[in-house]
Amino acid sequence: MTESDDGAVSPHFKVVSQKDGLFHWELINPHGTSAARSMDTFATEDEAAANAEYAQRLISRAPIERP
Repeated sequence: MTESDDGAVSPHFKVVSQKDGLFHWELINPHGTSAARSMDTFATEDEAAANAEYAQRLISRAPIERP
């Protein structure tokens, strides 16, 4: 996680270990807080990271639909 001179954090995906031994990912915004998280939980850190990579690809290709 990198922080710029103005205190902003580079947006990134973060894999989180839960107390129950499962994992999920969170999308961290420039303020350093969670903007979104995975809808599922995963048995391993690798599964959570793979799902975060999948979500990243989907988000990067998603168009913006206006009313």
